[in-house]
Amino acid sequence: MGRVTAAVIPNTPLSAPLRAEYEAIAAGEHVEGPRGTVRFAVSTADPTEGKGDLFVALGLARALRAEGWGVAMWPLERWGEEVPADTAVVVSMIESFVPGYVPAGTALVAWVRNWTAKWAALPYLDEFDAVWTSSSPARDAVAAQYDGPVEVVPIGVDTELFTTDTPAPRERTDRAVTTVNFWGVRRRVQDVLAEVAPAEPIVWFAANVDHVEATAGVELRPAVSYFALPEVYRAAGFVVDDVIAPAAEYGTLNSRLFESLAAGALPVTDCTLGLDELGLSDVPVFDDAASLERALAMPRDERTALTARLRAVVVERHSFRTRAEQVGPVLDAAVAIASGRSGQRGAFLRWATAQREVLRQAEHDRDVHLSGVQDINQRLVASEQQVGAYDTARRQAEAERDQIAARFAGLTRSPEYRLLHGVGLVARRVRR
Repeated sequence: MGRVTAAVIPNTPLSAPLRAEYEAIAAGEHVEGPRGTVRFAVSTADPTEGKGDLFVALGLARALRAEGWGVAMWPLERWGEEVPADTAVVVSMIESFVPGYVPAGTALVAWVRNWTAKWAALPYLDEFDAVWTSSSPARDAVAAQYDGPVEVVPIGVDTELFTTDTPAPRERTDRAVTTVNFWGVRRRVQDVLAEVAPAEPIVWFAANVDHVEATAGVELRPAVSYFALPEVYRAAGFVVDDVIAPAAEYGTLNSRLFESLAAGALPVTDCTLGLDELGLSDVPVFDDAASLERALAMPRDERTALTARLRAVVVERHSFRTRAEQVGPVLDAAVAIASGRSGQRGAFLRWATAQREVLRQAEHDRDVHLSGVQDINQRLVASEQQVGAYDTARRQAEAERDQIAARFAGLTRSPEYRLLHGVGLVARRVRR
């Protein structure tokens, strides 16, 4: 066993050794495999952007690669291109992906991780050969609108990335951390964190941390890389989780739940629905500051025992390796179905894909324009503030000058000044 480090939450945690392997998959270096190529339609192929859909896709892709599949990402900027004909399967991670440019002979799978209602309402849902959902309620909602096979496939965790088994283990603290990011829309957990008063402040690693209000119960820090999260979680006693409303409605829970447990920290979440189905019903749940404080006050021995029991469930049931074994037959069946098709998707779906890309580009141009306008406005405000500060300083200097002039005039007119001035003149004449 290696040296044990100090019991602190690291400010600059180190990236996990697996980072290079993940980045290689994201860069398209493992496209070929004997079972065919699986491409994941994702928002980005850049891990530095911190997008959750990408890391879920990469986690399953790494496990599928070990099962003989070639894997690659198909990021948003390529959605307007024809998907390569040698693609065996496209797994769509995002409901806004319109599959008109996917060859008819390529199998299509939808992975409904959240935004279940939007997925269920898609007019092209019947284009998919199979649908995976993250919970049974989500499955039921989708199955009511889709006649094909729907299987519950929750997201999972790479237990080789998020692990307690490291060469140099870090001593675990009793502190809580949260890695809930702020993308401009207020999260429900923020209202709780604004009022919570734990024994030690919760360490919050947040994207756009400069726009998050500081509170007494929280220690704000900038977001860290996804590949640094394992070290953060290995140092923490608790991890505070927050589930967005569209996901909570169907119990489609976060990766953070699995990742924190795999790294040996106890998650505390704000969503009960879905925990029992995952075998994690004993995960503490909060709904306000008081209930969060009670959860974080759990004695260390009790927390350690509970975490070990729940972690065993995650390692056994929720690793991406387990997910790959589960979905392998589904992928094979979808590929077999698609093999009987050829050519392109229907003309209407291809038209819809083209229109979606036009709309997406228009939205991008609008956002760039708005960003430029906002930048100009900010610079204008800053300039006006500088001009205002200059005018204020000028007025203050002029007022001080006028006061000095008034005092000087008053002094030169006083009898005492005139007398002393006259004496000075006489003295100068005598010296001459």
